[in-house]
Amino acid sequence: MKVPQLNHGVIYNGEEITTPLGLPRNAEISFDDLEDDFDSIDVRESTGQYAKREQHPCSKCGGKGVYQYGYANPRQGKCFACNGKGYFLTSAADRAKAKASRNKSKASKQQANADAGLKQLLEALGAEGLQWLTNATWSDFYQDLLAKAKKYGALSDKQLACVVNGYAKQQARDAAKNAAAPTLDLAKINALFATALENGIAKPKLVFGELKLSLAPANGKNGGCLYVKDSGEYAGKITPEGQFFAVRGSRETIPAELQAIAEDPKNAAIKHGQATGNCACCNRLLTNAKSIEIGIGPICLENWGL
Repeated sequence: MKVPQLNHGVIYNGEEITTPLGLPRNAEISFDDLEDDFDSIDVRESTGQYAKREQHPCSKCGGKGVYQYGYANPRQGKCFACNGKGYFLTSAADRAKAKASRNKSKASKQQANADAGLKQLLEALGAEGLQWLTNATWSDFYQDLLAKAKKYGALSDKQLACVVNGYAKQQARDAAKNAAAPTLDLAKINALFATALENGIAKPKLVFGELKLSLAPANGKNGGCLYVKDSGEYAGKITPEGQFFAVRGSRETIPAELQAIAEDPKNAAIKHGQATGNCACCNRLLTNAKSIEIGIGPICLENWGL
């Protein structure tokens, strides 16, 4: 029986069997003649995913991957800087550069969120309402909502409604309080400070008992106003128009005391000096006999136009 031909050889009866390549089965194959061909191939290092990369020892653990901590009871644990590997595949300079880039991107995103959150609040509350919310440090609830608006870029509908309703209630309370409060005319107090500034007093102040009046910074949001402190605590401000705006929780008698000072500031200064022994204008101890007698120094009388 004939066997199908396999490449160059055939198998038939007892004849020698050949391989598919046409070589005898027991033939020895040598690649010595290909040695020159292998040497001529240009061998290059791999740059793919599994290529060998330079390792930079971890400075925290010294390349060990283990970090020792504790003094009284020394212990060892996996180095958290390199996650126990003992090395990095990037240099310290490259890691620092990447970290700076991440921090810059994070700061940019935070600023964008803060701007978007404040814009939302400004559109909902207006400039005065946003100022009210910013100054509402007495309420952890409102300060938390303000922080969330800056962090996430916006408040939810319910959160925004809480802020809007809170501001509306505050406006209603202020309106009721102003309607019930007596009408004040504190223009004479403002005139005293204007005179003191014209006479070269850089930081004019007046003290009447527990009340201390001082000029607000000219470049601030309350430029032109007078700050009123009661026993060292901020109690409100006097506007350039001579109106007093008290803060929540201030003494109810402060407006009447300010009105009494405005009606006769010289007499109020003299009473303060006689009661405390200090000048109401400069707060210095009165030592001159005449100054003690009248309760105010002659220089301050002139500088303040009293």
